[in-house]
Amino acid sequence: MLNSKTRIFLTIILLLMVSFYEATAQTRISSPYSRFGLGELDDYNNPRYTGLGGLGIALNNPYSINVLNPASYAAFDSLSFVFEGGIVSNSTTLSNNTLSQKSNYTSLSYLTFGFPIAKWWRASFGLIPYSSVGYKVLQSNWLPNMGNVNYVYEGSGGINQIYFGNAIKFNKNLSIGVNASYMFGSLNKIKSIVFPDSTLVYNTKIQNTINIGNLYFTLGIQYNKKISKNYTLFTGAVLSTTTNASTSEDFFSYSYSLTSVGNEILHDTIENITGVKGTLRYPMKYGFGIAIENNNKWLLGVDYSSQNWSDYSYDGIKDSLQNSMRVSVGLEIKPTENAKYYFQRIAYRFGFKYATNYFQIDNNSQKEYGVSFGLGLPLRKTRSTINLAIEFGKRGSTSLSDPRMLQETYTKITIGFSAHDFWFFKRKFD
Repeated sequence: MLNSKTRIFLTIILLLMVSFYEATAQTRISSPYSRFGLGELDDYNNPRYTGLGGLGIALNNPYSINVLNPASYAAFDSLSFVFEGGIVSNSTTLSNNTLSQKSNYTSLSYLTFGFPIAKWWRASFGLIPYSSVGYKVLQSNWLPNMGNVNYVYEGSGGINQIYFGNAIKFNKNLSIGVNASYMFGSLNKIKSIVFPDSTLVYNTKIQNTINIGNLYFTLGIQYNKKISKNYTLFTGAVLSTTTNASTSEDFFSYSYSLTSVGNEILHDTIENITGVKGTLRYPMKYGFGIAIENNNKWLLGVDYSSQNWSDYSYDGIKDSLQNSMRVSVGLEIKPTENAKYYFQRIAYRFGFKYATNYFQIDNNSQKEYGVSFGLGLPLRKTRSTINLAIEFGKRGSTSLSDPRMLQETYTKITIGFSAHDFWFFKRKFD
């Protein structure tokens, strides 16, 4: 169990992570793909599951919080409190047939807590990102009598979710759960029209901000069964409901000129409207998974999930989105209990994923591939672990005939800490 000094240390780490999140939440990514829909959707970057290719719908663990399926919370034991937190660092290269651009970011990945309420009832709550927006795209043109004109498209912001989940264990095999998530955040989009060759024509900037705040529910079920002396079968399914979210939208447009060092001088306000009410339709998402374990030695599983993004709309207007899909395959070599050597107490994870994203370029689906590796490093004399994962992936493609076609390759590193402590019994000795 964790002593008081360790708990103080974890509290400090928690405060630092929250501060770090506040400093980086608005600049999590740099990708032109994030201009579509709600932005680039964030994976649940817990390295325990990232190392398995995103696998997790059928999995549960008494020492880990699996937000992918709220039914998994039923695996928490009756005396323990579980805390998990982590950060993710992503290095991305964006390229077409002639140019390439690199970007890096590091941000909070997740903060989650799990605990028992009753013998048959477990709960969890936490903060995880849902989507991120971050891009800047320049398009140049030439107009007669005006010279060059630049159209600049910029975006920032994103959506986060605070969730509270509950799971009920009906028997040793079956559990169900639900996450109630409050989705909140803002999507900021700016369009600028700039005349770099003319001092007589003012530039124009249009700022649009959509503020979102709404509840979103995810249902989950898991069924585990020992099918022979050596093998246990794990199955699970999840469903996120279609939701109509209320929004508030602000518009601000103005004319301006630029100083010699690039600072803006505002001239006239063209439009300033705040608090325009709207409705955003979150599409339904579903998934299922299956895994098999051999005597707590290894585990192999596969997940499939899909989301109906063709049903997405904002104020009744649909975007050019398609339904997304992902398949994840993962293998975990489990640690040997009471092993003599430390490397035998490490969990080794391997994963692969294939996905089609919800945005299209010229009616072409953007496919994504990724391979991942992970480690679970136990801490001495505790049931706490440090989890590491690294993922290499790519999406999109380049075309010699079309410079608009983009390929994005990335290397994602996630580091997480999982603390497990007995907090719900009285000690006879301290």
